Amino acid sequence: MLRTGCFVIFLLVNTASAAVPSVKVLIAKSLNSVVVEGMDLKKTVHTLRQSQQYSGRKTISFNCRPGKRRASLPNSLLVASLSSPTGLISWGKNKYQGELQLLADTGANSCDLVNSIPLEAYITTLLSKEMNGTWPVEALKAQAVAARTYAFERLRKSDSAKLYHLESSEKDQVSGTFFDATEKTLRASRETEGEILVGPTGKISPAFFHSKCGGKTLRPDQVWGGVEEGYRSVNCTFCQKTGMKDWQGKIKNKKLVSMVDQVLKKYYSDNISDTEIRIMPDSMANSELRLYAGDRLHIIKKSYLRNLAGREVLPSNNFIMAMKNNEIHVEGQGYGHGVGLCQLGALELAKRGYDYRQILSFYFPRHKIKTAYTP
Repeated sequence: MLRTGCFVIFLLVNTASAAVPSVKVLIAKSLNSVVVEGMDLKKTVHTLRQSQQYSGRKTISFNCRPGKRRASLPNSLLVASLSSPTGLISWGKNKYQGELQLLADTGANSCDLVNSIPLEAYITTLLSKEMNGTWPVEALKAQAVAARTYAFERLRKSDSAKLYHLESSEKDQVSGTFFDATEKTLRASRETEGEILVGPTGKISPAFFHSKCGGKTLRPDQVWGGVEEGYRSVNCTFCQKTGMKDWQGKIKNKKLVSMVDQVLKKYYSDNISDTEIRIMPDSMANSELRLYAGDRLHIIKKSYLRNLAGREVLPSNNFIMAMKNNEIHVEGQGYGHGVGLCQLGALELAKRGYDYRQILSFYFPRHKIKTAYTP
């Protein structure tokens, strides 16, 4: 019990510095109601310009379905915020640091819930979700710098009209709650505090990461089409014996025709004019798939197919396709989009004695570590 008590006190004190920016994280969408609990809560109802302080433990409920009263509100409105001098607020079974904020939208009778939290506290909980809180601390430190870079870049680019910077989901990064932090994640955040990655010209670009590259990482333009400064594809043999094994599957010809047609319409302003598809010889090194529909050759990004098919059908962008017995056979390696830091590769490098700077240098060879803020 003594160990746990010291742990809690350190986390709250460590994140109190005014020099550490706060990030607003969307943690829940389309709620019908919100019930929060905490000690000495302060409730501010921004729509009424009213604040109220409560003594002792208090439970506060919000109805997110006010009906016609919502019609007079502008879009993306900050309705209410709640904070506690203890630094913790409970929502459901989880405890959050910082402030909880309720957002409303004119077009829906529901609320979104946002956690405004110091960036370093956000990193300490995120590490247990995006990696694993028990992994070697040097791997966690590499993840901390990458995740902080991604969040810091989103914070800087945020539209002033948008009331949050990130989603706690695979769309951005999956954040945790207060008790997801461990001694190792606390140390990883503390020993890299304020550190981010910058490109060759000093530009701050999002630092991407994924579970397992399967042998080779990809550049952002190979997956999403946008060019980010400093990225290179690197050969990685460190993840191959850990995590998800090589995978395989089948896709019915009719389904592939439909998928290819949708990809062509969405990304290439084109379409399939013939339902007879022939796939050209493929390899893992190819980020694009070459196929004929009738007598027309189409070249499409494999990542576009994965975006459409989902990770259950195509767990990674590192795959090959071939026609066998009138079926499409798929074989692949890795798990995730394959861009940037390979988490299982970082785990293996840390086990071999690499520190976090060496790990980041391997996966981001043209980037440098910069201190964006200090406590």
